[in-house]
Amino acid sequence: MMDVFVRGIGFFTPGFASASAWCDGKEDPALEKPEAAVLEGALRRRATPLTRLSIEALSQAVRMAGAELATIATVWGTAHGEHTPAIKMLKMMKTGEGRVSPTQFHNSVHNTAGGYASITSTNTCGSTTLTGGSELLGAALLEAICRIDETQEDVAVVLGDERLQSPFEFGARTADLAYALVLSPREEGAQARLSDLALEAEGPLAEEHARFGPLYISAGLPLLSAIARGEASRVPLELGRPGGGPRWSVTISPGA
Repeated sequence: MMDVFVRGIGFFTPGFASASAWCDGKEDPALEKPEAAVLEGALRRRATPLTRLSIEALSQAVRMAGAELATIATVWGTAHGEHTPAIKMLKMMKTGEGRVSPTQFHNSVHNTAGGYASITSTNTCGSTTLTGGSELLGAALLEAICRIDETQEDVAVVLGDERLQSPFEFGARTADLAYALVLSPREEGAQARLSDLALEAEGPLAEEHARFGPLYISAGLPLLSAIARGEASRVPLELGRPGGGPRWSVTISPGA
């Protein structure tokens, strides 16, 4: 697997507006919603919380990389997707005349965030949305690296999930979370190098964070921290899962 370089990172969870704020523990309790300033007008009014969250992370990463939202390919990853609009639709079907809101319908698909990002920036580059349970982060990085290998162009990877809603929370302690990486085949100006992405029979697992519980994408927090702090290490990319099995991990080293 080819090496790729991290040129930009983005991050949002309530209380933390950036990856650096998260790594430094600088929480702002008043910060509840992402700005997602690139969304305007009707798009902004209709966008779901998960879409705003994910686009905010993407915008930060693209800005840091000195790239353009309109010209960068994207890979989106979400374990649970837009389950809040889906739940609302199911409730609509059981009340009154059973009519479903068109807005809720088009907001309920897994690639909602990718669609809104494409429309607001008139981006016609390739865009893929993945889901994959505990292997989601590894699968998203694999998809992005393969695309970079083929095109030799930058790719933005965006992982996002909102807190689990009833009846699916099952007592889990979760919070909204999204983060993004702009990956590049070029080393110049990179913050970190990613190499040796692989499934391993043995290896460490990322630990659950108290804020995010079993939210699968929280497995990427050690990766973000290592990038932000300029650390070199072999980083796990998934939480524990039933039955065990091979585990995704990647080697990270400081960039140029």
